[in-house]
Amino acid sequence: MSASRRAIAALCLALAALSARAHAWGLATHRLIEEQAIETLPEPLRAYFRAHREQMSDWSVEPDTTLKERHGREEAVRHFIDLDLYGAPPFAELPRSYPMAVRRFGRDVVQSRGTVPWTIEEKHDRLVREMREGNWRAALRTAAYGGHYVADATMPLHAVSDYDGQKSGSPGVHKAVEHELVDARLREYMQRVRAGLKPARAADYDRERIFQLLIESAAAAPELLAADREARRLGSFGSSAYVAALDRQAGRLLTARIARAVEFLGAFWLSAWEQAGRPSPPPVH
Repeated sequence: MSASRRAIAALCLALAALSARAHAWGLATHRLIEEQAIETLPEPLRAYFRAHREQMSDWSVEPDTTLKERHGREEAVRHFIDLDLYGAPPFAELPRSYPMAVRRFGRDVVQSRGTVPWTIEEKHDRLVREMREGNWRAALRTAAYGGHYVADATMPLHAVSDYDGQKSGSPGVHKAVEHELVDARLREYMQRVRAGLKPARAADYDRERIFQLLIESAAAAPELLAADREARRLGSFGSSAYVAALDRQAGRLLTARIARAVEFLGAFWLSAWEQAGRPSPPPVH
């Protein structure tokens, strides 16, 4: 094989890997995280978001269904960060500021390891601006997109380089968790999540808390991968016995992460609204 063909093949493999990573929770889970987060908001924001719930739910999955296809690698890197490549927890070697991270490691390295924390910040800043300007139509879409990246940050496999168990003997675990387990049993998971939800607090959102969210996800990844390996011992991969065992082993962990997504998203939205000066949204008819 010529050098040019090898380069093309390597690029295709890299793009395929990034594409596989661009999904965190399944699409149904992303939708319900956003719909449930609306219920944590105070009035009048809750009523306005409720009135546009269906539209926001549709927009919430576009980063996976539309933006990834449209923008390729540029979009794919916005959905994850490989924290383990920055040393040991609490990852003090990684500056929390994107410009400082680029200055220390170089833009190519930072981009290749994922940019989800700064994507969340970018969407928050944009949401503040759009709410302050009264551009509520744009704000709804930005809020929905921001919610997608917040949810991505709570998925353990989106905070580590072993994102599909490819390093630890659990290949295929990402899709199995998202679709065969959580999406398939989503009603049960959301019932557990709703039982412990509290009203959103704007004070629960800031840059350091974004990174804390991701550090929690990275810490949960080894437990989730171990649960997968145990489930494979009890049933062939993808079988009903495997899924049942994975639920027993990791159900509580996954419920807690989904609950964190709902809670943090409520804080993300409420913080943006308060920083914008608590503007009144348009009347709901």
